[in-house]
Amino acid sequence: MLRTKITEIGKLTLLDDGGLVCSVTLDEPPLLEASPRAASFYWGPSDPTELAIGDLVAHAEHGVARYRGRERMNSGKGERDFWILEFAHGERLWVPVDRTHLVQKLRSAECQLSSLRAKSGKWSRPYCVEVLPNAYEWPGIGPFPMVPKESTAEAMAEWRRACATYQKSLHANASYRQAAQDYFGLQSREPQSLLDWWLYRAVVLRVKPNESANARNRDEHCLLIKQYVLRRERSVEKMRREVEALENSDSLEGAAREPIPEHVRLFVNVRGSARLTNDWSQRLPEPGRRQD
Repeated sequence: MLRTKITEIGKLTLLDDGGLVCSVTLDEPPLLEASPRAASFYWGPSDPTELAIGDLVAHAEHGVARYRGRERMNSGKGERDFWILEFAHGERLWVPVDRTHLVQKLRSAECQLSSLRAKSGKWSRPYCVEVLPNAYEWPGIGPFPMVPKESTAEAMAEWRRACATYQKSLHANASYRQAAQDYFGLQSREPQSLLDWWLYRAVVLRVKPNESANARNRDEHCLLIKQYVLRRERSVEKMRREVEALENSDSLEGAAREPIPEHVRLFVNVRGSARLTNDWSQRLPEPGRRQD
């Protein structure tokens, strides 16, 4: 059997609007055509309202910096809002708000790793990818909007609106919604390949080496994926039960015992005394009977 490394990189989600997407965190863009790849990054970043001054962020083109707030400035095309990013040695970058999709907030656990990757031009970024085959050219909806050749603010804003319109129409399409539900059920039973990843039970996995040139290797991969995910689910469920048991134990230990009413204690004492007397009376020898 091939020596295989399995890494969880994201989640598969069946959205309320009928869409089926996987959200992944990667140190390189997904293997998609240029326009879907750009849209996957645009759809992927965290909510910018979560940013606070001093947070570490990663700019897709310039690397790791700290967020220093917003500022309204005259850019020659009228007043515009900018995000201020501060890099090493005090260097600052003003990012127009229509380009802030290139900025990703870094979680604390990612900061050190992201700083190291920034030196080589790589750090983990979130992406959102449509899962179904032909999702970026669905019958009856047409091709996915092409990224403009000139990435001016106006052109990019128009392109993003077109992407949002395409995705909304896609997720509302009846044939797409049925296909999404069918695929979601399929991956819950058997691992499915997507790009260079695998999907199983709503988990997105990277499997290396991903050598599935023949049926035997593919079967081995599927078995390893099932083992990994099912063991993980069992471990999580065991942990959940242990936590619930500990929480219940703490609540029971912390609960004050209600005092036993006086009449109940007297009744128990009397009944206990009567039972003890009866037991001893059964052990006494009968009158005139010789005991060995």
